[in-house]
Amino acid sequence: MEIFKWVEEIEKIYDDLIEKSKKESLEDIRKARTSQEKEMENTIYKNQEIINEALAKVSKEVNENSENFEELLKNLCNKIENYYQENKEGLSSLIFEKLGFDF
Repeated sequence: MEIFKWVEEIEKIYDDLIEKSKKESLEDIRKARTSQEKEMENTIYKNQEIINEALAKVSKEVNENSENFEELLKNLCNKIENYYQENKEGLSSLIFEKLGFDF
């Protein structure tokens, strides 16, 4: 009977359309996923660049401040040493006096 053939053909066409739609949907999902992954990679790369730039800037500032601190510390040590050398006799006498030594 011809009507059954039509029904079978319609069912086959229906199944083929569903399968085709399924494949297209899966392909669209795959493309969207790939696109999102690329966008995520780009975002991560840009964020990493920003972080690296910030770290480089902070590192430079720390090095500059460290050098300044080192210079200030050297100057302070030199001043203390000079003060000690200039006042060594007086300091020794003062220490002996405070300790009760009388020479």
